[in-house]
Amino acid sequence: KRYNVKKLVSKFVSYDEVPAVSINCDAVLFGGSLEDVREARDASNGKPILASDLILYPYQLYKLSLAGADAVNLMGGALAGKDLLYLSKIASSMKLQVMVTVTSEQQLKTLRSSLKANSIVGIIVSNRRLDDFTFDETGQQALDLLQSDELQRCKEHFQYDEEVSFPVFVEGRVGLMKEDNADYIQKLQSAGAMGAVVGTGLATAMSGSSSTTPEGGEESTTTLLS
Repeated sequence: KRYNVKKLVSKFVSYDEVPAVSINCDAVLFGGSLEDVREARDASNGKPILASDLILYPYQLYKLSLAGADAVNLMGGALAGKDLLYLSKIASSMKLQVMVTVTSEQQLKTLRSSLKANSIVGIIVSNRRLDDFTFDETGQQALDLLQSDELQRCKEHFQYDEEVSFPVFVEGRVGLMKEDNADYIQKLQSAGAMGAVVGTGLATAMSGSSSTTPEGGEESTTTLLS
């Protein structure tokens, strides 16, 4: 069952806790498309659109910008340092804000050594495993990254507002862990997470579908933890 993007986005943005909408438009792995970004833009009620894809080339940034994205999510595990630098510069020239998703401390090190301060607006630590794209159902991967010294170094390096902590979000089964959800979210907050990117499970529940895996793109939200 392919989700109704406009219907889901309209529902998501009606909640005050949702400051942005994240659209995974990767066609190969998630069945998404640029049209998902366009439909989300139309239904977002002015809230920012964060577009996620396996971005390897500048032309992808141009297409996402034309589709209505306000920000893009680069995959730290898929890009060498020089590519992160190049793509972040291109995105900045197009007025696209940049976030980077990481799954390991090595990716954090590469991020910090490759990019200058103020070049990204946030980091997403993920529970996804890059070898097979499944999730760490315990959520420990994201917690370990949040608590790592390397993430603290990154936050200090990329800090752009002295009055606000550098934004770090968590992605991957947040709210759907095997352990108590409230306890897990509390652990994320205590470890310094500002919010979470939540999607597939919520989309399934909100659409009334019994399916747990979407055949279309993953429409998700960036949610403040509170």
